[in-house]
Amino acid sequence: MKAIKIISIINQGGEYSVTTTYNEVDDSGNVVKKNTKAPTYYAVGNVLEAVKQIEADAKARLEE
Repeated sequence: MKAIKIISIINQGGEYSVTTTYNEVDDSGNVVKKNTKAPTYYAVGNVLEAVKQIEADAKARLEE
């Protein structure tokens, strides 16, 4: 099983890429492989909408 450890969203001139790092765990929950990086992909559709909402929320918090 894969347990997500890190999700990174990178804004590259208005195009957002998403990268995930995960640990592989066995059926008992023991980590058998650490810090595996999944392929990066571009945010489109509903993922892009969610990313833009996260960005808007983060910007609002910076202005508090």
